[in-house]
Amino acid sequence: MVSPVTNQKEIMMKYVVQYTLPYEHRVMVGIEANSPDAAVTKAESLFDEGDIWQDTATVPLLLDDFDETGDSPLHFTVEQALADEEPWPEPDASVMMIRRRDAALRASQLLVEAYRRGEARGGSIDWADLNEAYQAALQASGSAVDQAHASSVKQCTRLAVVLEGGIVQAVIADQPDAAPDVAVVDYDTDGYEPDELRHITQSDGSQSIALVVEHYVEPAGINLDEVFQESE
Repeated sequence: MVSPVTNQKEIMMKYVVQYTLPYEHRVMVGIEANSPDAAVTKAESLFDEGDIWQDTATVPLLLDDFDETGDSPLHFTVEQALADEEPWPEPDASVMMIRRRDAALRASQLLVEAYRRGEARGGSIDWADLNEAYQAALQASGSAVDQAHASSVKQCTRLAVVLEGGIVQAVIADQPDAAPDVAVVDYDTDGYEPDELRHITQSDGSQSIALVVEHYVEPAGINLDEVFQESE
């Protein structure tokens, strides 16, 4: 018997899969002391203070490695399920450090290659070679990551002040949580007590008295596209 043919589309998902292995973290440092017990005591003190991994001239880091222990089988588990259109979770800081370390090595290699090519050309270094090394150095320093993160963060691009009868009724924005602080500076100070006013320094260095009112930025209750439409 022939099974019926279905036209249902297979639903694809994204899964965050984890596997674990038992490891032993081994660290060796150089310690100057007058006895083995004193060396251990000093190492324990440096560990407690978080300074044992600094790799200094007086306490050099000699080994920092992970050794697999035992013969435990791999154990895989699904930690998170996402719809196909959902983005992957942000990488952990441990992953970012690995990427930055790899980028630093790549930047060093590219810089050496650029220098050697320039030396072979009689001292003229190709700007394109330096630019490639620069991009890798940006990633190693975290600047490229910060820029990518900043582009994914919500930004306030439209903010409007609502007036009625010359009085501010509200300050609204497309992204109020990301909006800057907003204040109205009013130099018409008649009727206000001195302790309600502030001295504001002007561009020429002089000071003027003004009433300053800070306003809470609210979600836009009107169509900002119509507010910011281009004039014909």
